[in-house]
Amino acid sequence: MTYGTVPRKKRDREVQPLVEAQLPARLKQDALDAKYTGRPVPQADLPAHLTPAALATTYAGKTNIYAALAKNPDNLVSGAVTVDSNNLVTSAAVVWPDGTPGTLTITSRDASNAVLAYTISYGSPVTNTYTQPTITRNSSGAAINVPQIVVS
Repeated sequence: MTYGTVPRKKRDREVQPLVEAQLPARLKQDALDAKYTGRPVPQADLPAHLTPAALATTYAGKTNIYAALAKNPDNLVSGAVTVDSNNLVTSAAVVWPDGTPGTLTITSRDASNAVLAYTISYGSPVTNTYTQPTITRNSSGAAINVPQIVVS
């Protein structure tokens, strides 16, 4: 089976196709299909540049990405949710994209129970906290000023 060819250049005399027979056994399609079809690739089998640690280093702006994710905590909630006597969420377990656990804590609500402020922790023990400062709402309850997430 041919997977591709080397681009032909004037100085090349002959271009040889890359064929499966020339690949190491661990990279042959049948071996890859048998091992990974329908299953995630285990971290131990990832190339070094695709491990979570390497990706975190490559994308050093992770704090900025996570601050953007903290703007919509519904995407992070995974697990136990604690509610008060009015069935309003007071806290919830979260899982960040890299698998790190955290906790969402609602810190302020307005008279109509809309969320005004919250924090989301990162890590156990906590290494970062993402805080949504108080959101300003008009008399109809619409958000009219939403401050940036503060990372500490």
